[in-house]
Amino acid sequence: MRFARRTIGILLAGMLLLTAGCSNSATKSAGPDVAKLLKAPNLSSSDGKVVLRLWSFHQSMEYNFWTWLAQEYEKEHPNIEIRVEYVSSDDYFSSTRLLSSFASGQGPDLFFVSQATFKRFSEANFLYPLTRLFTPDIREDFLPSALDSVTAGDDIYAVPFEMELLGLFYNKQMFSEHHLEPPTTWEEMMRDAQQLKTADVSGLTIETYDGAYKNFSWLPFLWQTGANLLTDDGMQPALSNSNVVQMYQYFRDMVDQGLLNLRPSRPATDIGILANGETAMQVSGTWNIRMLETEFADQPIGVVPLPVPEGGTPMTIAGGWKMAVNRQSAQAEEAAKFVMWAFAGDPAIPLKWVNDVKFAYSPRKSVMEAGMQSYRKGLRAVFTDRIFGTEREEPQLPEEMNRIFSDSLQDMLFGEDSPEAIVGKAEQEIAAALAHS
Repeated sequence: MRFARRTIGILLAGMLLLTAGCSNSATKSAGPDVAKLLKAPNLSSSDGKVVLRLWSFHQSMEYNFWTWLAQEYEKEHPNIEIRVEYVSSDDYFSSTRLLSSFASGQGPDLFFVSQATFKRFSEANFLYPLTRLFTPDIREDFLPSALDSVTAGDDIYAVPFEMELLGLFYNKQMFSEHHLEPPTTWEEMMRDAQQLKTADVSGLTIETYDGAYKNFSWLPFLWQTGANLLTDDGMQPALSNSNVVQMYQYFRDMVDQGLLNLRPSRPATDIGILANGETAMQVSGTWNIRMLETEFADQPIGVVPLPVPEGGTPMTIAGGWKMAVNRQSAQAEEAAKFVMWAFAGDPAIPLKWVNDVKFAYSPRKSVMEAGMQSYRKGLRAVFTDRIFGTEREEPQLPEEMNRIFSDSLQDMLFGEDSPEAIVGKAEQEIAAALAHS
């Protein structure tokens, strides 16, 4: 997401002064998988209601939120039936499976896009424009950069409803037993991983599975070197920086020493990897806080900002999901009304999502104000006081650029080419892609 850090920082800082002193393991099969959904979706309702299909990859409390939200809307709109259908994260985050459902005309009426996938769906003309539903008052309540993140051309194509940040979660008991402090630098992170790794516990877990979250997890470490995939104007590759090779070499060294969890038991979005003792440290995000406050409340887990290279600038990444409407849907207008009711209307609904169901920051000023008292509780305070404000927004990149970066990470983690060769290859591929765009 592209958020106005200064605007939201001033808002947050002011509200915190006023209040100072004051996803995902329980439901593993919430519904059918995408293959079944694509066979023959049942769009009829026995009592003549308009049926809206919402595809969700969420689990546990988060999945329950969508079923609750559907029921609440149906109470107010008795002519509408909303079917929440579970799709595995593997299918949802795939670069082709979700798109193929739309291309075949079998896509849902309501679905989620991220900053990394928004461009792909908008260019394929699968997103229903919501522009006319954004009144001046609604626009004013959203941070301008949040709306920029869902705008293509002159139209708004989704409703942003969360902002999530990455941090480094760690097992406090393991650190205490080894008389270690949580790391602030890459050097310290490697040292800690070396001392904490055992035959059963990895030193560090970062996402290794392919998908949008993989790039999301690794981009902050690239940015910390002062480099990027593209120049600010998007016209040239920006990997020609000796510090980029340093990053690839650093993590290759961790691989060679067996410090990285190359094949975690589940995607690294799930804090259960750390909570269940599989790893000593895990790069993950704010969405895990609620699970740590409930299901894993008895686990000794802490969080700190992402470590940086020596002399580097603290930096994390900001992202978050947006709800969109399928342009091809025969019920697109009804689906659009639902999206606006859910996340552009009463602040109580999005507040429930970012405060009770999970922990995230909101792109709406009114929701931020309503939830401010919860931002300094427990681990939330670390994100609010030490991580929030250091974020860089997840970029909207062409799919080819995302693939090139992902492939370079794959080569770093599992290949044999030198870091110099990996960076050089990625630089050449980016340049060639730009030349043909």
